Amino acid sequence: MRASRFPALSAILGVVVALMFTACNDRHNVSGPRQMNFEIAQFAIIDYGDVENGIEDATTETEMAFNSTMLNYSVMGGDRPFNPGNPGLRGMRWYDRFDFGKHLGFFFRQLNLTDDQKTAVRDLARTFHANMRPLVRQFYDVNKSIIQEANARRKAIVDQVKAGTLTREEAAAQIRVLNQATRDKVSANPDSQTIKTLMCAERDKLFTGVKAILEGDQVTRWDTWIARLKGPCVP
Repeated sequence: MRASRFPALSAILGVVVALMFTACNDRHNVSGPRQMNFEIAQFAIIDYGDVENGIEDATTETEMAFNSTMLNYSVMGGDRPFNPGNPGLRGMRWYDRFDFGKHLGFFFRQLNLTDDQKTAVRDLARTFHANMRPLVRQFYDVNKSIIQEANARRKAIVDQVKAGTLTREEAAAQIRVLNQATRDKVSANPDSQTIKTLMCAERDKLFTGVKAILEGDQVTRWDTWIARLKGPCVP
C-alpha cells in the first residue's frame, strides 16, 4: 500500500513543477499579449512629415543628408523603447520633432484591451510598418538628386569661405536659406506628393483596422483621440 503512494506523489510533483515552469515562462515572455509593452517603436506611427524631417540640414561643416535610421527603418517598427527624451535618439531631426501625441502605444495604455485585441493591434502595427518601409526608401530615391544639387551649392559656398571671399557667418546664413529652399523643392516635387498620398493611405488602413477591433467605449475614445491628431494626414 505504501509503495503505491510514491508513483502518485511523483505524478503530483511533476504536475506542480510543470505549472511552475509554465508560469515562469509566461512572466519572462515579454512579447506575449499579457506583458505587451506599448512604449516601443512598433506602436509609434510615422507619417510623411516625419519622413521629410529625416532630411538633415546642411551646415558649414556637414552636407545635407537623409538620416540613416530613417532611411534604413532601423528604429521604427521594432521593439526598442520609443518615448520622449530617449538618449540614443536625441539629436536626430526627425526624432526631436516627432509628435508623441500620435504614439498609438500611449493611447492603447489607456484602454483595457483584451489579449486578443492586443495581438490584433500588434499585427496591424507590424503590417503598417512593413508597408511604410519601402515608401520611405522611395521618398529618398525620388529626392536624392535634389539633395545632391543642394550639396553642390553648399560646396560652392564653403569654397568661398576657404578662398577668403566669404565669412563663416555669411556662409552659415546662405546655407540656412539653401536648406529651406531645398525643403520647399522636396515638398513641391510631384513624386513626393504621390508618396505622401500612399503613406496617408497606409495610415488610414491602420486606423480603420484598429477601430474595427475596438468595442463600446473604446470606439468613442478612439474617435476622440484621432480627431486631435495633427499632421499631413489630418483625419
